[in-house]
Amino acid sequence: MKCLIGVFLLVFVTGCGSLPDAKPFAEATGTMSGFVKASGQALTDSLRDEGSLLPENKTKYEDDIKKFDTAWEVRIKAVEGAVAYSNAIADVIAAAGETRETINKVADSLSALAGATGIALPTAPIIGVAKDIGEFLAARIATVRASHKLEEALAQAQPAVDKIAENLVRESNGELKPILEDVHKNILSAINSTYGADDDFAGQLKRLLLQARTEALRDLSKASALQEIDRMGAVVSARLKERDQKRDQAAAAYKARLQLVNGLSTATLAWAAAHRDLAAAIKEKRKVSTAELQATIIELRELIKKVRAL
Repeated sequence: MKCLIGVFLLVFVTGCGSLPDAKPFAEATGTMSGFVKASGQALTDSLRDEGSLLPENKTKYEDDIKKFDTAWEVRIKAVEGAVAYSNAIADVIAAAGETRETINKVADSLSALAGATGIALPTAPIIGVAKDIGEFLAARIATVRASHKLEEALAQAQPAVDKIAENLVRESNGELKPILEDVHKNILSAINSTYGADDDFAGQLKRLLLQARTEALRDLSKASALQEIDRMGAVVSARLKERDQKRDQAAAAYKARLQLVNGLSTATLAWAAAHRDLAAAIKEKRKVSTAELQATIIELRELIKKVRAL
């Protein structure tokens, strides 16, 4: 009986003190990284395929694609930084240590994540209120480093993770979307330029048709002119219908690309939320949930397919 009680006590103590497995968080981050890279490739490929429309300003069009590639490289570095951070945190939790070295690893990993996302951290200690995101993160990293328990360290890291994720979303809105808008405007300009003469001719035919109808009412022998105008109008209408179809295709492509960029932002914020759940799971001694992050990854996959089908 004493042995049995001892076994129950051992299980109870071990279960209460154990930390959750953080590998699902790290694995989901790794999966997200793969789809972020695939997203960039799908977007770049679709933009280059649009080049077949022969934009009027081809140099500007190519420059926009280069700018997009450069901006996406920043996202790749950021998500690779998220992978490194997630793996480091998973390793720290797996080690189940509460030493000063463990706490410092969390702080160092957070600092590396900030650097991977292109945020410069000040070298001097922060005094007073942080004036920018770099100072905010530096102050938060210092707070993490001063923590006494792993649970506390990850909880203190959460505001920094949130701020990094929000900054990536803000940069996507400020950098990627304007480039996609410029590309779309360039494509529309090329379409309108290609069919500009047809549009002008359609206007001239409309005026001629009104004039021919007036003259035909006065003199029926001139009614044959109406048939010729109708024939030319049909040709022009077919051309303008072709123009409108290309405009619609360009609009649909632009919308699909924006949806993919928005999907990336959603996944970024979901990753921050998964980190928040990880910190809560450690405190509550429960399993880590990555359901929301996994759902956004599935959505990314579908959006990538949509862009590739353009």
